[in-house]
Amino acid sequence: MRTNDLGKYVGVLHRRFQIVINRELTLPALNATNANFLLFISEHDRVTAKQIATTLAINKGLVSRELTRLDTAGYIDRTTDQQDHRTSWVQITPTGQAACTTINALMQQLWDQVLADSTQTAIDQTHTELAQWADRASELK
Repeated sequence: MRTNDLGKYVGVLHRRFQIVINRELTLPALNATNANFLLFISEHDRVTAKQIATTLAINKGLVSRELTRLDTAGYIDRTTDQQDHRTSWVQITPTGQAACTTINALMQQLWDQVLADSTQTAIDQTHTELAQWADRASELK
């Protein structure tokens, strides 16, 4: 196996999922990119745009634009930090939480299809290693 093939395979999985999610996700103002933001937000009490950009390795400008879409559609609320007015806190709304249920169901269907022939042990091992690799990659500059 060539190590560079790993990037190719991860990229193919990502792009194929993006294509299907963009086609199948019918909730207003949601697309594959901001759906992932919404899932990330739902996993935290509150987050900042900087935390989203850093953790998901996404351009701050894109995060800002997509958060505006999510806010306008009622999926999130943004509040300004009282100590630092440059910082806005982002929280999920009940509408956003309901959307996450739909997004998670769609993603689960996709993963079930892709992983149909894989053992749970192999899936767990791959998950662990991908998480470790992502942590190491966060140190790349």
